Amino acid sequence: MKRKLLILLTQIVLACLIALTFSACSSSAPPDKQTISGITFTSATYDYDGTEKELLVSGTLPEDVSVVYTNNSATNAGQYNATAVLSGDDYNTLTLNATLTINKAQITGITVEENQSFTHDGDFHLPFFVGDLPVGVTVKYEFDGEAEEQGVQAVGNYSVKIIFSGKNYVEKSFNCTLKIKMNLVGLAETVINAFGSVPSPWSFLPESFAPENRAVAQIVDYSDFVNVSSIPKNGMGKQLNVVYGLLNKTSTALSYVSPVYGVMNIVKSLYTSFLDDSPEDYKNFSGTAGGINFTLALTETQYLISASVSNVGVTIYADTANDTFGAKIQLTETTVLKYTVGENSLIVAMDVLDTSTTQIEFVRNENAVVGMVYEYLYLGEKEITATSAMIAVDDTYTTLIGTKGDFIPTSVSRNCEVYRNSDGHLVGTEVREEMEIGGFTDTYNTLWYNLYSISGINTIKKVDEMNGTNADTIYINGSSDTIHTKLVGGLSKKLASRRFDIEFKTMYFYQYDQANEEYVEVSMEIPMMFVQEEYSNDFEQDFYDKNKSALTSSGITLTATAAEKQAVNFGYYTLLVEYDKLKDAVSHLDITNYCKQ
Repeated sequence: MKRKLLILLTQIVLACLIALTFSACSSSAPPDKQTISGITFTSATYDYDGTEKELLVSGTLPEDVSVVYTNNSATNAGQYNATAVLSGDDYNTLTLNATLTINKAQITGITVEENQSFTHDGDFHLPFFVGDLPVGVTVKYEFDGEAEEQGVQAVGNYSVKIIFSGKNYVEKSFNCTLKIKMNLVGLAETVINAFGSVPSPWSFLPESFAPENRAVAQIVDYSDFVNVSSIPKNGMGKQLNVVYGLLNKTSTALSYVSPVYGVMNIVKSLYTSFLDDSPEDYKNFSGTAGGINFTLALTETQYLISASVSNVGVTIYADTANDTFGAKIQLTETTVLKYTVGENSLIVAMDVLDTSTTQIEFVRNENAVVGMVYEYLYLGEKEITATSAMIAVDDTYTTLIGTKGDFIPTSVSRNCEVYRNSDGHLVGTEVREEMEIGGFTDTYNTLWYNLYSISGINTIKKVDEMNGTNADTIYINGSSDTIHTKLVGGLSKKLASRRFDIEFKTMYFYQYDQANEEYVEVSMEIPMMFVQEEYSNDFEQDFYDKNKSALTSSGITLTATAAEKQAVNFGYYTLLVEYDKLKDAVSHLDITNYCKQ
């Protein structure tokens, strides 16, 4: 038993010794990794020079230690955050950080002359600089504060800022003055050509609208029956008459301008000789041509020639910046007319004592013409009257819309006149009158036709006596009975009115004055039929019902064509809307200021 116990104890001791031996072997620690030291990674700053800049570690790397860099090299200006990671099997990894800075370089070697000039030759010009641009540097130009790539070509003085910049350079700028000088070679011809020629204001209207086509031999007397066929058809309404009035005044003013244009070639020859002798004095020149004393004055963008013709002061001007020309005519001490001609436009304005002002403007667009007329009458600073009109000319009709007409007093009114281009005759009118009386309000849309547009009425007679709501008593077709109308309205909120009636309207014509060899405006009363638009479809029957005794069984017929009716409708419902947008676009002050410039 003791022996077995001894053997067992021996086995236990041996097992323990073996276990201790193996335990001691498996738990022994490997040696510690070393720390990398003596190595630095330093930030650096450079100026851009087009070459690559690089950050590297400094110091001796231990054997078996390597470096991996990130973002440590660059060429372009900027700031770069770089890293260097050092590692090796027997070393702890070390990460170092540094900053690589590349400053923008200064732009050097560029100079700009402070005052530069070119002679006008029609080309665009930029100021020049001396020196070579570094790679990557571009140049920009600002003329009077506005960026401009092409440069300038018009004669004048310009303040220019030249800016040099690039992503690797500090921006650098220079200020200079650039002058485009007048080219004296051929200057005389350039100046005279810029004045254009005497304009033809009537050319914006159809040829049939010439004043001579509005001529009549005598004024019609309606105190006895007159054949409708003998009543002149070439009259013009109040809207168109305003246009004729200003164009006639323009024609009168142009009679003073024409003599100056008549001696322009002489002026050119004299000015050419002057430039040969005194080129430095090219801006001012005076002389006499064809008995007319003149003065020529040039600025950078405008030419002026001033003269006196029959004691009327005339200044013709050319604006090279806007490619326009015109004239200012001082007709009297207090009356001035001025016009400006563009490529397809004409503006004419007249100012009398800063009290009465008128302006008309035409613009041609292919075969169409659009115009506006403005008229003002002031007493001191108080406006007495203000009227305006739109003119629209297409291939077939000329339409005028505005505030001139025979309207119901106190009404807010518009008048639309439509004329045929082929003969200048009025084909129809429509009038809008908006009014309020005693709390009743209404709008009247009234169509007006000359009697030559209505068959069945052959003769007409007028007695100057009020007949109901008509200012005159009117007879037709030799009848002893007056014409009768048909009343509508008068109930509820509808004001009383007439569905139709014949009234005499003032129209304007010309008569030739043999003594003075000119056409003189005259006025004449012309009978016209008006029809309320809302009853136009019933007009023929309504008129027949009320006037059977003066008519044949066939009654009357409105012979205006569908195209003519449509032209009136288009003017009244489409162009009138456009007119209302423009009716106040030019003020009395605008006109007086324009005439004074």
